[in-house]
Amino acid sequence: MMYMDEDPSPLEELLGTSIAEFDIPDDVYARVIARYHSLADYLAEAEPGITGRVYTQGSIRLGTVTAPIDPAADYDLDLVYRSDLDKDEITKKELKERAGRALAGYLATGPDGDPRRSEGKRCWTLDYPYEPFHMDMLPAIPNADARPDGILLTDRELREWQPSNPVGFADWFHRQMSIEMGVLREALAKRMDVEQAPPSELKTTLQRSTQALKRHRDIYFSASSEDGPASIIITTLAAMAYSGQGSIYEVLIDITAKMPELVETRNGVLWVPNPVQPDENFADRWREHPSRAQHFFEWIKAAHADFRDLGADRGIERIIEKLGSSLGEGPASRAAERFSSRMVEKRDSNRLKVAGTGLLGVTGVPLRPHTFHGDATRQRCP
Repeated sequence: MMYMDEDPSPLEELLGTSIAEFDIPDDVYARVIARYHSLADYLAEAEPGITGRVYTQGSIRLGTVTAPIDPAADYDLDLVYRSDLDKDEITKKELKERAGRALAGYLATGPDGDPRRSEGKRCWTLDYPYEPFHMDMLPAIPNADARPDGILLTDRELREWQPSNPVGFADWFHRQMSIEMGVLREALAKRMDVEQAPPSELKTTLQRSTQALKRHRDIYFSASSEDGPASIIITTLAAMAYSGQGSIYEVLIDITAKMPELVETRNGVLWVPNPVQPDENFADRWREHPSRAQHFFEWIKAAHADFRDLGADRGIERIIEKLGSSLGEGPASRAAERFSSRMVEKRDSNRLKVAGTGLLGVTGVPLRPHTFHGDATRQRCP
């Protein structure tokens, strides 16, 4: 892993800075959290006599939020609204309706941001017309067979309750990177209060690599986003493949080589197991859409080749061009500008050091105008 007091190679710096562009901006993140707490506090009191829990799930809990490549699209915050009821006490339809009424009550209080409510198959969505984000709220009840964190979900198209465990999954994901996260926290604590650190300050190579893969997918499938692999498949396979060592570049090369091998075949069915619910197949929809499995294997092969190719050229300009193709020209261009400014500052202060892996040499960073490309719309909760 790369320690925070080490001087990264130009390749690593450009790659890491490009990926950091996908982080949710700190001011937007602060408003997201404020809106979440406002809603969560209301929901906690919405059903008198019924206990429960409200919590975040998905990429915001995992630290892998990745900006949509379409500037008109928005970030999504996923949260669970769990009512502590037995499945014999309530039907799926009733649970969904109760959650909808709770949201209607919240809107009646006139919350900040003037949110609007809409309904999906499993969740309710709060759209904030003046903000670059929305919230998907998933109604749930506890799963008595998977305590303490297992839940059961509603779905209009299925007869049975659907099991899930987003807390357990997040705990597993964070365990995969716990050693590296500990090193980052220790290094950061030497220079600032960890509790006050903005979200982007603490990102492991696994989180950064997952963000890079999600962005590469969005660009690769920009013409047909429904063919791209779900983020949960990418996140699970990347975490399973992660060895806990190496720079972002090395981790990307390593996990993209391993990910295809981690897709199992069970009784002729391709299977990406939920690590905390092995009987759940995250790739279940591949059975209905076999072409998506083929698209996944084609994409991960292309991603491996593209990321590996980043280290095959010694020229800074070529590296930036390749980053633009893989991760978007806007992030690559801005990363190059920051890199160039830092090199000039070092040179002017007579402290320029050539740090590298044998792949790059630095004498300057030629910049050219770039245009953003690869737009795709952001998927909402179904």
